[in-house]
Amino acid sequence: MKRFACVLFLLLSVTFLGFSNGTKEPVTPKDNSSLPYKGVDLTVAVCAEQYADYLNQLAKSFNEKTGANVKVDVIGYVELYQKITQDYASGTKLYDLATVDIMWSGEFAQKGYTMDLTDLIAKDKTEINTDDIIPVMWKIGSWDGKQIAYPMAGYANSLIYRKDLIEDPTEQKNFKAKYGYDLTVPTTLTQLKDIAQFFTRPDQNLYGLVANGARGSAVAQDWMEYMRAFGGSLFDKDGKVSINSKEAKASLEFFVSIFDKYAPPGAIGYWWDDRETSYRIGQSAMESSWSIARAGYEDPEISKVVGKTGMTALPKIETKDSLYGVGGWGIGINNDIDAQKKDASWAFIKYITSQAEQKEWMMHDGAPIRYSTLNDPELLKAKPWLPEMLNVFVNGDGDYRPRGPQATEIQNMLGLRVNQAITHELTVDEALKAAEKDLIAIMQ
Repeated sequence: MKRFACVLFLLLSVTFLGFSNGTKEPVTPKDNSSLPYKGVDLTVAVCAEQYADYLNQLAKSFNEKTGANVKVDVIGYVELYQKITQDYASGTKLYDLATVDIMWSGEFAQKGYTMDLTDLIAKDKTEINTDDIIPVMWKIGSWDGKQIAYPMAGYANSLIYRKDLIEDPTEQKNFKAKYGYDLTVPTTLTQLKDIAQFFTRPDQNLYGLVANGARGSAVAQDWMEYMRAFGGSLFDKDGKVSINSKEAKASLEFFVSIFDKYAPPGAIGYWWDDRETSYRIGQSAMESSWSIARAGYEDPEISKVVGKTGMTALPKIETKDSLYGVGGWGIGINNDIDAQKKDASWAFIKYITSQAEQKEWMMHDGAPIRYSTLNDPELLKAKPWLPEMLNVFVNGDGDYRPRGPQATEIQNMLGLRVNQAITHELTVDEALKAAEKDLIAIMQ
């Protein structure tokens, strides 16, 4: 009651002052009730993906709607992990929110770095429209019953290929004469190998298949895609280390052959951006890639293969069922920040991932998490490859790479051992034996 009386007195005073100054109309105080987070400052650490700059636009519109000031800090993959984990571990609170790779889920959950959003998601289920979010997307940021990051950008692991080359009548004629079957989009690894060999033409600066080779997370993640395509796994169904299996060996032999026979010179040092550049400039005919890069192939400012790209699920070995790979980024809230900042951070997450904002998000190189986005008629017209992405998401597995607390350590180890194999510092057998020993030690 006292609060109401104070507010009433303030309103009357301001109105009176307005009249006493000779104005014709009373001066009414501005209503700030629609700006619930006015004066709240948030800093978001974002991996330097294609959509990162558009988050600045979303931050501005969020500020207009809520009053919160959101600073977006765009950081490279390796540096992002280093910065945010140091921030969380030390309690310095430099970042209120940060993007979280699907592979960091277990570690962040175990160490309590980011808030468990489970109860908030349940409370706001209707507002969020959780049924519209593709089920596999919840793997992004989930571990051991906790949702420590909210799905923000889903990635479908896919084979990217030059459809103009595969559909060319002369190429089809020559391919059939050499290999005895029709040149089509590959669905098996045998076909992938033959097509890679066929289109490797160094004299034309054309290479059949490109992959990441740089020591570290780039080569580790690329090899794991092929390992799963061969039916291999780091662990068997009982949780025992199985990295030295015949399937893993076959996949690593194939992966080494990419660099020995089909990839451009220097691919041993490629990170993700190098691999994508090789494809976009028309140097490489095929690559295993993430769907986030798909829109860039149609951008004439960075691509020489506009209108020439096809996209499908990564081929698999004939005798094994393999999993479609799903990856991507969530966005998590620093567990150490105060309650007001947590509230504002949650509001920001809901805003940028809302059904209303997802369409513009996709038009600015964003990655989807919702059925409605991938089925939107206007988006389908602008991005006709969306059904291929949806197919991978619906049939995909977010656990096809390790997501447990040791995931980063495992990835770093594989980044060394796989690189040693493709550089022939170790044989395939030696690399897998060393990786097996390392992995057992990591999991103890």
